[in-house]
Amino acid sequence: MVANPGESAATPPEDRKRVHRMIEATVPAPLLRAASRLLPRGVKRAVNAVITSSGAALIESSLAKRSERRHGEGRRPIRLAELEGDLAAAGLPDGAVVFVHSSLSKLGFVEGGAATVLAALESAVVARGGTLAMPAFTMTGSMYETLRSGPRFDARMTPTGMGKIAETLRQDPRARRSIHPTHSVVALGPRADWLVADHHHSPFAFDADSPLGRVLEADGWLMGLGTDLGPVTFYHVLEDLRGDSFPFPVYTPDSPIVREVTGWDGETVKVAVMAHSSVVSADRIDKPTGAGVRGHITRYLERDGGLRWIKLGDGEAWVIRAADMFTCLECLMVQGVTIYRDPNEGTVPDEEKEVFGAGSRISAQDNQRRAASA
Repeated sequence: MVANPGESAATPPEDRKRVHRMIEATVPAPLLRAASRLLPRGVKRAVNAVITSSGAALIESSLAKRSERRHGEGRRPIRLAELEGDLAAAGLPDGAVVFVHSSLSKLGFVEGGAATVLAALESAVVARGGTLAMPAFTMTGSMYETLRSGPRFDARMTPTGMGKIAETLRQDPRARRSIHPTHSVVALGPRADWLVADHHHSPFAFDADSPLGRVLEADGWLMGLGTDLGPVTFYHVLEDLRGDSFPFPVYTPDSPIVREVTGWDGETVKVAVMAHSSVVSADRIDKPTGAGVRGHITRYLERDGGLRWIKLGDGEAWVIRAADMFTCLECLMVQGVTIYRDPNEGTVPDEEKEVFGAGSRISAQDNQRRAASA
């Protein structure tokens, strides 16, 4: 398996356009017009080739530093040593596999930005023999919409939509990334290859062979830096591991959906994926209407699951063992509470049972059979 070799590939059209936009934003227009008028055509071609192949990183770095200076005015600077000290309070054991959700903006003014936070995570996890993993998801709209009409996923170069910290890890040449059209995961450390190796082999994005399933198998940990307990992808592991035991199906009737993606070596890979239903997910824990169940599950995890909060910069972070979260989610499911249901509502409404409930033509058992035949 190669480590994100796409950095050496030809610059794709969207990146060339992005570089040109950055140049237009930083170089005075009269100077650009004069250069275009006076330079010979061959020289202009050569300059354009150099800029689009190697200049993007320099320009982005310059813009990032300018933005950092602007946003840092009048704010307390948070440095690497402080973040390392804060993360030490999380109590992560040596050799741990740790899956991290993050929001850089919620941590205050971090000098060096995402790279500094990532360096602190590497000190807390990888430097102690552990493996760091983060979401590298690439959804454009819902999971279903992305699978039906989204751009082709390329494991080597498709950017993640999960924030600056995750994207910085994705760009690390040492990192490994799973092959998945919507929910790829990027990992760094001694168990990174194992964590991401088989993600594309199962229609279920969160089953035992998925990166998150393997976080559970490894007795790993979950963390959220500057995030609440809404956008926690590990919740879906319960759905895929328990299958028919889950109270209602969460996937679309036409799942699995097959997409062609580009793998680690540039090869075409066909991946069958069970797509989450936008109807079922409308009031999910990570949605604005999911505040009730979000608060309920957070309090339950704090009381019975060992969920702890720590200071991180000018924000806070949470940490919990994956196995403890899984056990709590199972207990809540037995009580009729899932990430899709406010505890005050009780069971699934009758009108939803007619479309999605067990025993209907679109049952959880149907989902399992369709996935098995993909």
